[in-house]
Amino acid sequence: MTVIGAAGQDRLARAAVMIVGCGALGGQLAMLLAGAGVGRIGIADFDTIDITNLQRQLFFSEAQAGKGKAAIIGERMEALNSEIEVEVYQEMITQRNAEDIFSRYDLIIDATDNPATKYFIDSVTRRLGLPCCIGGVAGWRGQVVMLSGSGDSLRYSDIFSRPDADPSMMPCEIEGVMGPAASTIASLQAAEAVKWLIADEADRRPVMISVDLSAPSFNVMEL
Repeated sequence: MTVIGAAGQDRLARAAVMIVGCGALGGQLAMLLAGAGVGRIGIADFDTIDITNLQRQLFFSEAQAGKGKAAIIGERMEALNSEIEVEVYQEMITQRNAEDIFSRYDLIIDATDNPATKYFIDSVTRRLGLPCCIGGVAGWRGQVVMLSGSGDSLRYSDIFSRPDADPSMMPCEIEGVMGPAASTIASLQAAEAVKWLIADEADRRPVMISVDLSAPSFNVMEL
């Protein structure tokens, strides 16, 4: 069992995490990590709030439709925990700015809804030698891949050779997303992030977790 304790809480307070995407996964992730006491959290999303997504994007309201997701989540995080630092990027993460932004953080978390961005984040973090946690959800199913930043470690592109290699990683508009599935994947990503941040180097374990809530089934594979 992983115990946080005073030493672990201190490590969280000194850690910096970047979350790309502030929708169903990223919004919940951001709040969980803020509540856990991660000292500096960056959140990036260029999109605005859409009422058709509120069944899974639980930290927004109908009255906020049209407003920037990242700015609203940032306000919620600061209201939850005034002791952390929140850095809001109301912009798209691209080849132009990714390396500069990512290099300021200890761990990068993908919470986007399309495979192309996941491959992109994987490639940038590989170049920078940064660990990343990639999450995807569609329908009742989802997956979390926690990857090391070491040079010879397995990466997302090594596991999934093409964007349609795993149906659970399809863009959410194709299959839709069940709210409980998004909450489960976001919670797993937050848990893996916290464990990674408080662990010693030798105790960090790259892992792939697959979940199907319709069965339900839960599978874990060490990478």
